[in-house]
Amino acid sequence: MHLIGFDIGGTKVEAMLIYIGKLKKEESFISSFEFQKSSGDIVPGYVLYKKRVATERHNGYVQLIDKMALLAKEVCAEKNVDLHSLSGIGLSVPGPVDPKSELVTSSNTMILVGHNLHQDLRDKLKVTFPIISENDANCFALAETLCGAGLDYFKKTGIPVNKQVSIGLILGSGFGGGIVVNGKAVTGRRGGAGEVGHMTLYPGGSPCYCGRAGCAEQYLCGPALEASLNNRIYSQIEKRPGAAEIFELYKAQDPIALAVVKRYKSDLAFFLGTLTCMLDPHYFVLGGGLSLQDVIYEGLEKKIGENTYLPEQAISIYKHKIGDSAGAIGAALVVLEQNNLHF
Repeated sequence: MHLIGFDIGGTKVEAMLIYIGKLKKEESFISSFEFQKSSGDIVPGYVLYKKRVATERHNGYVQLIDKMALLAKEVCAEKNVDLHSLSGIGLSVPGPVDPKSELVTSSNTMILVGHNLHQDLRDKLKVTFPIISENDANCFALAETLCGAGLDYFKKTGIPVNKQVSIGLILGSGFGGGIVVNGKAVTGRRGGAGEVGHMTLYPGGSPCYCGRAGCAEQYLCGPALEASLNNRIYSQIEKRPGAAEIFELYKAQDPIALAVVKRYKSDLAFFLGTLTCMLDPHYFVLGGGLSLQDVIYEGLEKKIGENTYLPEQAISIYKHKIGDSAGAIGAALVVLEQNNLHF
């Protein structure tokens, strides 16, 4: 079964040609993964080819659809796959998609707002197979549950992915999340489920671009960590360090970095404890640039337990397993999930 997964971002758009099932020995591929079906069977998946181009938001929405249509044709042509033989295309979108209107309702890539991407792409390609848009954090969480951290948890506990509750969190330039229950992404009434970055961490705290104040994103994203340190150093150094440099300063026992990272970890543990009280997940899986820092995980399970109602059994915390491919793979898996495709 051939599928295409798109990962649409503010600066780049990537298309991946994906095959689910047993591949012929002579066929080449870029990377492979495992996928657990609702039946419990584990089947192989392959990224056959991928291509990335610039989003070029300044050129508008229509050129983006044209570019995506061309990408879909190019990745198929590269592997001699007939475009019309695809089982579907999934779009990982930076923002919530309303299940009723199918429009992108909010996004940091403003040219997407108010548009039905999958219908416009379907019209451009003149195809009849399903094309589905889904929030990028949901795609990340679904891919990690079905193919990454969820499989690790299954091998550790025997609990299959279709019986798991998981939360995927992206700690990057923003702070987003996706919730997966019994192998399905939870989208909510308006597509806004899992928008954890706009849950309040500090009532009346720092103003957020959403119009509210004290949102978790204002404290738990990479720029928030940088601002926290920069507000303390004033003019002591010429160049203000980025998030990765802050962790290097932490390892070097810089006193300001030690204080800032300690506060960040405390805020993160408190917030994950709140999410645990609400959803009682089997595990969290972390993605984004900050998730690469091992110090984030040190003592985190214990600290979360101190902020939950049922602290007796520590919750598992995973670093992402799939990496940069999670968005596109997750988008393709949404097509399988929503259309009950069999393979």
